Amino acid sequence: MWRTMLLWLGLLGLGVVSLAAPKIGVDQASWDFGEVVEGMLVEHAFVLTNLGDVPLVFTHNPTTTCGCTVAALPKKVLQPGESIELEVTFDSTGYGGHYVRKGIYVFTNDPQTPELHLYITGYVKRTKPYQFSARYLAYDFYILVDIRSQKEYEKAHLLGAVNIPAEELKAKLELLPPGALIYLYDADGKQAPTIVQELIQRYGRRFARAIEGGLSGWIQDLGYLFVVRPEVAPLSLGAPSRAGRYTVKPRYVAAEYIVLLDLRSAEEFAAEHFPGAINLTPAELPQWVAQNLPRPGDLPQGTGYRIWCLDDNGTSACASAEYLRSQGYPAVCVVGGLAQWFLRYGDTFFWHGGKEGD
Repeated sequence: MWRTMLLWLGLLGLGVVSLAAPKIGVDQASWDFGEVVEGMLVEHAFVLTNLGDVPLVFTHNPTTTCGCTVAALPKKVLQPGESIELEVTFDSTGYGGHYVRKGIYVFTNDPQTPELHLYITGYVKRTKPYQFSARYLAYDFYILVDIRSQKEYEKAHLLGAVNIPAEELKAKLELLPPGALIYLYDADGKQAPTIVQELIQRYGRRFARAIEGGLSGWIQDLGYLFVVRPEVAPLSLGAPSRAGRYTVKPRYVAAEYIVLLDLRSAEEFAAEHFPGAINLTPAELPQWVAQNLPRPGDLPQGTGYRIWCLDDNGTSACASAEYLRSQGYPAVCVVGGLAQWFLRYGDTFFWHGGKEGD
């Protein structure tokens, strides 16, 4: 009898030991994002929980079968009952017109589920001709800086240029992000190349360039294309200098000129915006464009521009871009609006509170 009891106790003991194991659980193994337009990022956090009674160990970093990125796990070990979030981002670029089902694989020491399969599903709509990913705006983007005095700037300047007088530039270097393409210009091209050289060699702004000949060289080469308010006062700019180190010809900039039209409220714009962006309401947009921008057919050969319509979520901006294109203007919008820019790049290149564009 005692032998029988000891045998049962031994078997029970083995059972207890066998039950003590980690067990991975997830709030939902598959998440459907619905429909998005190609070029948008989709984010989701899967909640992973240790349902077992010993520590759960993540033995490898998660992997994916798609154009996804998986944030690093915040920790490698989960105690019993503990949960963490696994953040996953799916880039819909290249998937237009397709239903997607993309896998994320999580590896643990759970003996029953050593490899947990998670899925992101949904439909990616094709873009319209006026819809562009925030990635394209990042590719197009540059900062145009007028280093003349405020008085000279107010007489005439290039559309979208911000005014930082040469003597103030060093004190305001934080306005010129190291990764941004920057075009500086002065009155005649004699001062800007020297400043650009210092920006590159001393301050690491390796994408800075001077516009050859300054504003005078621009007008001599291109007339008053993209020049704002030249009628306010007669321009006396002097003879433009010619090519030098760290300079680009005016036509190089004018070949792919960008115009940023921010259609958010004045309060949102004042809080943060791209340098050089122009704040308009959607109702003001058609008249402003007609008065300030040439039609593509009227441009000098070898020049061109793109209008970027911007808002928070892409709704009014894309409607405006569609309308402008119907009128013959090269307008586009960011699919998903500036929210998509912030998902991809944070507040990169944004100016905050009190920095004014055109």
